[in-house]
Amino acid sequence: MKTMREYSGGAWRLVLILGLSLAAQATYTVPAHGQAPAKKPGAAKAAAKGAEQPKFKAIWEPVNVPEDIEIKSVYFVSAEEGWVAGGKNIMAGGVIYHTKDGGKTWELQIGDPESSDRGFSDLQFVDATHGFAVQGSSGNTHKLFATSDGQSWVPSGTVPEHRYASFFTTPTTGFVADPNKRIIRTNDAGKKWEPVYDCKIKAEIGGLTREADCYVYGIHFPNPNVGYAIGGPLPEDSGNVLAKTEDGGATWTAWVVLPGESAHESSLWFQDANAGVFRAKDGKMFRTTDGGKTWTGVSGQGQLKSEFSFADAEVGWTMYYRRMTYTTNAGRSWLSREIAFPAMVEDSSLPARDRGYAVGEHGMVYRYRIVPIDYTAKGMLAAPAMATR
Repeated sequence: MKTMREYSGGAWRLVLILGLSLAAQATYTVPAHGQAPAKKPGAAKAAAKGAEQPKFKAIWEPVNVPEDIEIKSVYFVSAEEGWVAGGKNIMAGGVIYHTKDGGKTWELQIGDPESSDRGFSDLQFVDATHGFAVQGSSGNTHKLFATSDGQSWVPSGTVPEHRYASFFTTPTTGFVADPNKRIIRTNDAGKKWEPVYDCKIKAEIGGLTREADCYVYGIHFPNPNVGYAIGGPLPEDSGNVLAKTEDGGATWTAWVVLPGESAHESSLWFQDANAGVFRAKDGKMFRTTDGGKTWTGVSGQGQLKSEFSFADAEVGWTMYYRRMTYTTNAGRSWLSREIAFPAMVEDSSLPARDRGYAVGEHGMVYRYRIVPIDYTAKGMLAAPAMATR
């Protein structure tokens, strides 16, 4: 299956070629008996122009880390600069690698793949230099590491061992959905956490007004002041809870959305304060343009456990295992493509509409980009062209 952009481009070109052919036939003059029909000057040139071949294509190509590690997380702050995190496994060999050249070379910033230190995961960056990563540990909390220069990593605090979602809005402020059915916030990079929202709501359930609680499964802030959280599902398929803050997470307002759907293991992303997308547990995709008050189902099917990543307001994807599900029209529709990666995808990052990364076991890092039509590389895989040059 071709991508929407490729498909519509292909269809448009076909219509154009047919249109030119019909136009060329329409310009035939009535010849004298026995003479061949003649085209008007320029008709053949116009037809040739309409049949121009594409100059670029989209590919995935390997830019792997040179270690046999399980990569659990990836985050790129630009097309060229990013980090991957993982370890020999979740229990040992924890490492974070960094690249400034799109994965051509990798620098080990922290850890040792042969150590007994637990693996790293959950990379997040709030700007080009300030980021966070989580390292497993014994007990009920995991270690939170931070960088302020994009180079050195230091312990900054802790996060709950069991958590459903997390999001940092500044180098010091972050939010976690914990197993106590609430959102907790830190203002000091993880040293202390305090509850700011309990997922409870009064709703009509089974024809009666009931007070119900819920787990929060997704948190996303399109800017440091405005944020959204999705929780649920409520009993008897009566809906889910969408909570919104407009004061940086200090207070939250909640209402019921999406009856019949489940927010368990879902994904939530807002491109701005009003426009957002949601993937339900069963993969159904939804979109809002009024700050989550109403949601509309859209075409396409997402993968269970896949997370959204958007390069800009229009181009985004979710990736999990070997399926790439993507949009080029702000989530109004989604298409899917199976990619023959050598390992299952654990995480992905989309820093630009023509550049992205997918990671997995055995040090796998594959880079998505647009290249000249005659470009070749070892291990190269065909990809849908979400953007053209």
